[in-house]
Amino acid sequence: MIWMGLACLVVAVCCAYLVRVANTRARAMESTETLPVQDLRAMHEAAVRAAGEGHFRYRCEVVGQARPHENGVLRSELENLECVWHKHKITRRYEETYRDGNGNRRRRTSTEVVSQHSSSTAFLVADATGMMVVRPGNESVIGAEKVLDRFDPHTDNGNRLELGPLRLNLGGGDGTIGYRREEWIVRPGSHFYVHGEAGDAGGVLAMAAPAEGGVFVMSVKTEEELLRGENNKVLGYGIGTGLAAIAGVVFLVLAALR
Repeated sequence: MIWMGLACLVVAVCCAYLVRVANTRARAMESTETLPVQDLRAMHEAAVRAAGEGHFRYRCEVVGQARPHENGVLRSELENLECVWHKHKITRRYEETYRDGNGNRRRRTSTEVVSQHSSSTAFLVADATGMMVVRPGNESVIGAEKVLDRFDPHTDNGNRLELGPLRLNLGGGDGTIGYRREEWIVRPGSHFYVHGEAGDAGGVLAMAAPAEGGVFVMSVKTEEELLRGENNKVLGYGIGTGLAAIAGVVFLVLAALR
């Protein structure tokens, strides 16, 4: 029972951490103003006149439509679809042999991610007043459209993937069952919300992750939908924290009384 009690307390700690993360994101979005691009550019111009270029940083939100940057639309790596942002993940499913606690040989199914990548190319968000550059970095876009979710059984010659610049040796040794391929994209014209920091450190005013850390959110969902989701997480993980903590204490007390 001691181990069960400790396991419940570990779950409680994990849930409490998730409550803190969700609450931080929700409060950051609630307390940050959404600015028209025109107003944000006016603030930047005033700052440049006062202090010169390269010093402007302002945490804010911008909402508009996603549009490709000056070099044109991107192409997703697996489905070759037009987009402004894309992400893919390829997961290998395989069987492996292991020994249990009694030394008996057994088989189990496991998975490993063999390729995962999201585009870091800048794109634009346009509202009625102008356009703002967004630098996604390595962050994912919440609610991005899932355009591929397919499992392909392994074949003798199906262990290599070549799509444009993508060259992957997917393995495929003994025990490989197959590969699950997933891809997400943001199409040009999609509604887009970005919460982060506007800055001109790179010579161009752009929205990106805060330079000194903080909340950075990109989403095709509205801010209201995001807030509902984060507040639901706070409630759900909060209940989980309480229940797991109570169960952990009960198990530890019962173990001490035995």
